Amino acid sequence: MGFEKEIGRASNAGMKHLALVLSAFAAIAFWPGAGAQNVSRSAVCTADNSAKAEIAAIAAAPAAWMGRCVVVDGLYSDERVYRDADAIYGVSAASVGGYIDGLGQLPGAWRGSFVGRVSDCAEAEETLLASQLRAPGISLHGRVLGCTKPEGAFLMFMSTTGEFGPSGVTRRMPGGKGGDLQLAAQDWLHLQAVTERAKAFAEAMRSGDAAQLGAVLNDAYRAQLLLGSDDSALSMLKAGGGLPTVFVDRDTGADSIAAEACWCRQRACDRLWPIDSRDADNRPERAYACLRVEGVLRDGQWRYRSDASHDVAGLQEP
Repeated sequence: MGFEKEIGRASNAGMKHLALVLSAFAAIAFWPGAGAQNVSRSAVCTADNSAKAEIAAIAAAPAAWMGRCVVVDGLYSDERVYRDADAIYGVSAASVGGYIDGLGQLPGAWRGSFVGRVSDCAEAEETLLASQLRAPGISLHGRVLGCTKPEGAFLMFMSTTGEFGPSGVTRRMPGGKGGDLQLAAQDWLHLQAVTERAKAFAEAMRSGDAAQLGAVLNDAYRAQLLLGSDDSALSMLKAGGGLPTVFVDRDTGADSIAAEACWCRQRACDRLWPIDSRDADNRPERAYACLRVEGVLRDGQWRYRSDASHDVAGLQEP
């Protein structure tokens, strides 16, 4: 109960902050025709001046909604708003980008109604690269908030209206619809390389040597975090672990690959493995721990990197 009250306070504070930011940067104008519903581009989008819209409709025809203030119902997770769990797991494309200023990362998926101005990620990215986009609440660390890629629509200065709280939606298990992971075939070209990197990571974790682990990850800071705390599922490897099970990202292409090398933390994980990379987030309650390995083909040679991140993008355990 106390946590939900804090979320409410943070949401209210975030909305006030958004209003101040919008006032200060009212001159920013990205897209023409925003007055289609008689709402000035410099106006703060609120529930009162926004049109009720369906996420699927905006995702299917973003140009028809561009610049308009809208309010949508859905599930908020990792800087996106999804219509439902099918959209989260890629069964449908019913989602738009969105970021709630002041709340930071929230675990799992949160249900609510969301207000914002429909904007274009590609154009916002171009504006950012031209050093014309520096307003708080729009960009952070060199990227547009709400846009994990420079494509598709997002709700700029998104805020919540009405009730907002944990959705209770849990992650899908093996056999469930959608997801971007599949078990790597034994003849997969990159299986040996991914397995070797996973073994090197596990050995470095077991050794407790920060320098060795930092070299494997090419990230001394992440190595210190992993060895200095137990808030990641990967902490299990400090006591040793067997060979990992490797899953391939279905989006793997001809010149880039992504995989998850996962260790089971229970007796068996056949019915517990993640079906989507978002659920391979190494939250401590997971039944498994996963090391992401990505590769790119450059100058005729494959180059790999290991990512031992711990985040909260995945959905809750059933």
